[in-house]
Amino acid sequence: MSEQLSKFGITTSRALIVTAADAGLSVAVNEGVRRVLHRGNATDASLLVVAPFAREAVRRLGSQLGVQLALSAEHEMLELRPVTYAPSLLGGRGGFPIDANDAAEHADPDEVHREFRAQIERAVTLGIEPTFLASHDDVVARHLALFDVFLDVAEEYRLPIRHGYTIAGGALDAARLARQRGHFVPDATINWDGSVDFETVMAQLPLGISEIIVHVATPSDELRAVVSDASLREGTLDRLEDLRVAETAGRHDIALLGWSRIREFLRNS
Repeated sequence: MSEQLSKFGITTSRALIVTAADAGLSVAVNEGVRRVLHRGNATDASLLVVAPFAREAVRRLGSQLGVQLALSAEHEMLELRPVTYAPSLLGGRGGFPIDANDAAEHADPDEVHREFRAQIERAVTLGIEPTFLASHDDVVARHLALFDVFLDVAEEYRLPIRHGYTIAGGALDAARLARQRGHFVPDATINWDGSVDFETVMAQLPLGISEIIVHVATPSDELRAVVSDASLREGTLDRLEDLRVAETAGRHDIALLGWSRIREFLRNS
């Protein structure tokens, strides 16, 4: 059993967090996230607080959500803007750049720090009790200085962070850097879109605590017009709704774990 598992009183050799990402992006995404949470096929969700339907997401999903800190828009037809006055975070269109590398190349770390704090505070103002932090589009993985800011903000708000980041194309081990600073980091992160059988994923899950991230949405012409992977999100939702994640986990002796439990342990330790 890994040291991280024993900290949370988990007696199995593997535990799993299932997070539905990008809440706030559209009503279709919000409803998709609600469905997988309601059916118990996701243990958690994360909010893109600068997205146009963030407020609607909170009304639909409740207060226990992770916060995806954004510095890029990711999708060409999607306009996302900083909360703060931050010239270095603006692209040619007047909002966040589309491309994550472009965003990281020009971002001033001091402006990023102020922006990240402002996004968390906006989430709190919307009624969120943040459970963890993630980097939308993995922008903080593009530059060590931005990853340091990400860790600074997580420490300030006493929140766990998502794993899965490789700094500078894998030249630096982000998980090791985070753990050296005392952060909880899952042992593995998997993006699941339904292309691999879920039973196979569970059977091959490594020892320790893993996170599976899913991007889901109900059918929507509006979403298809804005994001290029709308159909993939719809298909992922369809596949998830055919599953019983808790039953599948049980068959493989995998415990389900939520970010709020991790947050409370870290704050009380």
